[in-house]
Amino acid sequence: MCALAIRDDISPEELRRQARRERDGRVSARLIAIANALEGMDRASAARLAGMDRQTLRDWVHRYNAEGIAGLCNRPAPGRRPKLSEGQMAALKAVVLAGPDPAVDKVTRWRIVDLCRWVEERWGVSYSDTGMLRVLWSLDLSHRKTRPRHPQSNEKAQQAFKKRGAARLTEITQAHPEAERFEIWSQDEARVGQKGRTGYVWWQRGHTPRGLRDAGHQSAWIIGAVCPARDTGVALVMSRLDTPAMNLFLAELGQAVAPGAHGIVLMDKAGWHTSGDLVVPENLSLIFLPPYSPELNPIERLWLHLRDNRLSHCVFQTTGEIVDTCCDAWNWLLGQTGRIRSLCSYPWLERVSS
Repeated sequence: MCALAIRDDISPEELRRQARRERDGRVSARLIAIANALEGMDRASAARLAGMDRQTLRDWVHRYNAEGIAGLCNRPAPGRRPKLSEGQMAALKAVVLAGPDPAVDKVTRWRIVDLCRWVEERWGVSYSDTGMLRVLWSLDLSHRKTRPRHPQSNEKAQQAFKKRGAARLTEITQAHPEAERFEIWSQDEARVGQKGRTGYVWWQRGHTPRGLRDAGHQSAWIIGAVCPARDTGVALVMSRLDTPAMNLFLAELGQAVAPGAHGIVLMDKAGWHTSGDLVVPENLSLIFLPPYSPELNPIERLWLHLRDNRLSHCVFQTTGEIVDTCCDAWNWLLGQTGRIRSLCSYPWLERVSS
């Protein structure tokens, strides 16, 4: 067999210099082997010094001649051919996102074993549990806990509200020409009581941790509002929730709005929000969300953060303890720079306000 010619546009000295800079020892050995061959060393000796046989060196010379030094780099192996075609993978992802049909699939949520069974029944392809997990990960899917949705929520009304938001903001800005700028605040209430909750904790694998949870009935309310753009918020902790309590909060919120600005407050249509006795400060305007649409209210994510990190695993003896704990939790939240902006900055709301 005739010796394969090696391109000589790069000198052996330059190849050795590149080999010294190379972090991957395998690539460095290939560079040195080719440099040795260019300097006249027989191919068998050059291959043996690089830890390969002569045929392997010949294969690398082919790639070097075609691509230069870049051809000597390692390339990811193609791996085993997927069992499912691209079309089948796309169909599987659509099925997972749509969820099972309880009447047909006999389950209310997909488990790995259910998806293995579904794929085998549909396409005759068998997967292990681990294999199906890898397939789901490759489809950019992960196992997530769902957010609750009220059965009477209207998605069309929610989308319409997002589209009408810009027009409503325009009406408010035209009605208040004296305002130098406008701030969007998100308002809601959270009940905190003796009938508490537990949350996630790190624990020994294979064992179930136990968490404190009381069963009493005393409670208090955090009446709060946040402005993601300013990364700030204001709240009152009250033992009751009615129109007088809401009037106190709106007065406090009116003082929290920046001087010269006008606050636009998103809130639901609770009775104490729409009461005829409600007193709204002049520097505030209220925008009411569609019914059963907490997912449109950014502050809902903040309540979840507080419950998970400061208001779970608690036992309260008195209402005063509940109030003090809620105040401490709110002050702790305000002390975390960027937390409100991170939790409550909704893209659709930013588009509306821009």
